[in-house]
Amino acid sequence: MEPNKHLARAGYVLAALLIIIPLFDATMQVWPLRLSDERWRFGAVGQLSNLLLIPLLGFLLIITIATLRDSRRVKRVIGAICAILGVVLAILSVLFILDYFQARTIITPKFQHAIAVATTTAMVKNVLSIVILALLSRAGFAGPNTTVVKKVAPASESSATPLIPLGASRAE
Repeated sequence: MEPNKHLARAGYVLAALLIIIPLFDATMQVWPLRLSDERWRFGAVGQLSNLLLIPLLGFLLIITIATLRDSRRVKRVIGAICAILGVVLAILSVLFILDYFQARTIITPKFQHAIAVATTTAMVKNVLSIVILALLSRAGFAGPNTTVVKKVAPASESSATPLIPLGASRAE
């Protein structure tokens, strides 16, 4: 049975919205970009770590629908996107740690512990997101999508091999 095409299209649109809307909202919160300011970079990557779960769910939904529909091209494209995003997030996480050590010097001592806890939490979220992106990428490039089950046609009575060959005597 072929999956419902209209349901799959709705799933793809929903998944795209799960990916695009949180990323757009986060971008608007940190706009305008100030890449030369380490405090801005530190805050932007920290905010990014808070919203990654919903887009990851969107990628999972797309790969699941593509697997059910046996759409290898969609799976490969999403697998490549997840791989690229995983590498970008890994680079941003390294820069996040470096920015933390630079920004820590200007933070008042009474807030240092809170910032350290927030940084550790953000890094755990980023590392887990990188692992999930790697798994999604691998799923996107996985081999056959579905297991092929061969249906065995029931043998008709005329083609069945008799247990005792015809013409042979039982005494033999």
